[in-house]
Amino acid sequence: MQTPQTQHLLNQKLSLVFISLLATCMLWSCADFPLDTSKVFDSGSSSQTRHAEKLLKAEHYQEAAAIFWAEAETRPSPQKEALQIRAAEAVLQPGTKLQAQQYLGAIDESVLSKDLLVRKRVASAELALLNGQPQIALDTAPEKLINVSEKYNPHLLAVRAKALKNAGMMKQSIETRIALNQLLRKPGQLKKNNELIWQTLLNTNNQELNSWSAGKNSPELTAWLSLVAIQKRPHENQPSLDSEIQQWRAKYSNHRIPNHIVDSITKDYASFHIAPNKIALLLPLTGRYSKVAEAVYAGITTAREFGEAFNPPPELVVYDTGDNPTSALSYYQRAVSEGADFIIGPFQKDAVRSLGSQGSLPVPTLSLNYTDSELNGAQNLYQFGLLPEDEAKQVAERASFENKGAALVLVPEGEWGTRLLSSFTNRFHELGGSVIQSERYFPQNSDYSVAIKSLLQLNQSEQRRRTVQSIVKADLEFEPRRRQDADFIFIAASPQQARLIRPQLSYHFASDLPVFATSHVFSGNENISADKDINGITYCDVPWLLSADPAMELLRDSLDLQSSSSSSRLPRFAALGIDAYQVIPHLQRLAANDFDRYQGTTGKLSVDRQNRIYRELIWAKFKKGRPESLGVTPSLTPDFSAQLHSSQ
Repeated sequence: MQTPQTQHLLNQKLSLVFISLLATCMLWSCADFPLDTSKVFDSGSSSQTRHAEKLLKAEHYQEAAAIFWAEAETRPSPQKEALQIRAAEAVLQPGTKLQAQQYLGAIDESVLSKDLLVRKRVASAELALLNGQPQIALDTAPEKLINVSEKYNPHLLAVRAKALKNAGMMKQSIETRIALNQLLRKPGQLKKNNELIWQTLLNTNNQELNSWSAGKNSPELTAWLSLVAIQKRPHENQPSLDSEIQQWRAKYSNHRIPNHIVDSITKDYASFHIAPNKIALLLPLTGRYSKVAEAVYAGITTAREFGEAFNPPPELVVYDTGDNPTSALSYYQRAVSEGADFIIGPFQKDAVRSLGSQGSLPVPTLSLNYTDSELNGAQNLYQFGLLPEDEAKQVAERASFENKGAALVLVPEGEWGTRLLSSFTNRFHELGGSVIQSERYFPQNSDYSVAIKSLLQLNQSEQRRRTVQSIVKADLEFEPRRRQDADFIFIAASPQQARLIRPQLSYHFASDLPVFATSHVFSGNENISADKDINGITYCDVPWLLSADPAMELLRDSLDLQSSSSSSRLPRFAALGIDAYQVIPHLQRLAANDFDRYQGTTGKLSVDRQNRIYRELIWAKFKKGRPESLGVTPSLTPDFSAQLHSSQ
């Protein structure tokens, strides 16, 4: 017979078992390898929580969270708080992060056990990362928590590693992942964590890597740094690379870097390395695109002379395609017949479209524009350019990370404005945001008040004044009031248009409304007196114009010394030329690996499954007429912190 005391102890033990099992499920519910929850809730669970777990597997996050939260109200502590945290975990998604914030804010930390306190802090850190606030994530899940709940150390280290990376502290992020390796036991976890270390190293520029190597490092980090240096160096041939790898293995014989990563360097070189002997350039050096082509050509020749893509550098042969897209195709065939084993160009969209309609191209080709359809691309064709739609999507991502959910959009009349409006709107909706109104302005005008007043609903405010005045039959003191339901404005504009739009927004009572834009608001050349009118605008741009990387500065100085005025007037196209040349050895590797990146002058480059190159830009904000760099927007890619408890 059970006494009240033994029954109390039994209930306490069951509660602890329930909390332990629930916490385990909480940690790993959003893993890529879903945890089998059929056994997790055998003790103390209910049909409701089991149903909620099934909903989570089906990605019905809000419905599952609501069930967890409602179930929590029926449970005593600590089961109640465990289920509340579980509800918050369920909606840690870009489109439902506001709900996660509400749940987490309603949980009283003072009643939490050490384990649940750490778990709640880690969830809060994940939320901060979703909001693009890596420093807040680090403050929320500080290092001192590591010894508070030892069983949560792996998850804590994983979320800190991601936060450090998003905060730009790449070395500390890698060191944290190296420490995390000591705590992981499952082969799948170790493999994933090591791959993230390797990806971070590959995505770090050479200047930073050299700086780290010159400092004091652990033996394991030293081995990693030495290995990535081999990967990033140009190699004349396969035997020279094999020799370096053998020397590395001998020097770091006690390393714990997985063999598949070491072996991938030689395998990638053998499978993916492109080392052309003769590159043909198909550029419209005469005609309406001649200035653009001159800037691209200046970038290519600067990269060939001062870059490190090839050793020795290949021969360059230039074909002037002029304005006729048909001639570009004939020059393409001629270049192939004359021995070109790689082609950069053509530039005109019609010519790229014609190439893309081919089933296969005879030699690898990097076009300087894109086809209209993401599905339209021939084998051996890589598509690259300064696509404004990509920038509009990144504006949507930046706004979402800053927790801005309601957008106003102002674009110019015409096809260009339509493209940016569509790209921004589609991406913002994907992230859970809403475009509450969009307006178009006539770019040839200087007064945009009609579009701006409509966008801000000042006309309705004026109408309300007239209505009230007609009722009271008297003149009224009145100041128009703009709408209050918007979080920010996205504008698509040239520098000249932006310099008019920003002051007019302020005049129409929207000086406090954040303004986001694409790179087109900045000419690329400093003009403090004119650009003071766009102070406060946040925009994305190429590293070429914002980065202080010494290697990039060396290329900029070299370009200024040897090139025409076109490269200074059109600096982004000069950067396009540099990247078009320097990315060649990496193209096939980038296309084969979803997470690989190449740090270029036009952005951090990746290649999708249609061989279209995507640029991740950096951010800046105008202050006192100058752009001040804000760094990159944290990646939306799911991180290992949500993947630790894989079933492998």
